[in-house]
Amino acid sequence: MDVTDVLAGEHGVFHLLVEQLDDALDRCTTLTELRVAAEPLALSLLGHARVEEETLFQSYERATGSLGPLRCLRHEHEQMDRAIRALFRISDAGELRAHARALLDLTRRHLAREEQVMFTAAREALSAGVLEECGAEWARFRGVAIGGAATPPTNA
Repeated sequence: MDVTDVLAGEHGVFHLLVEQLDDALDRCTTLTELRVAAEPLALSLLGHARVEEETLFQSYERATGSLGPLRCLRHEHEQMDRAIRALFRISDAGELRAHARALLDLTRRHLAREEQVMFTAAREALSAGVLEECGAEWARFRGVAIGGAATPPTNA
């Protein structure tokens, strides 16, 4: 399976989590409620950045000898990582809500950039075989069975 297809599938889940958090920010009143609402997206994003790096970005960089769109995307991953970690250190509900909205804006822009730029660049630069190998690595990383027996996750 082409790694850009599976990563795009993960993005579909992120789009739902982004909308869920966006809706929750208006309903939540306490710091605890806000943290509970932010946690699913926050934790999922942290793991997703690592998966992208190990299953697509490194292969793209090796194949092209260029950072191309990676410089910006890696920078955004670092920004999201810092924003997520800061999110759970904030002790004021209003500040947390504002910080979460900024994370949502960054996440939306980042997902769009990957979907519109990176996945296209990867499909152009990498052979179908490499994209399939990267997809198999994604499956191993996630512990997902594709056309056979499940393999234990590599990050266990």
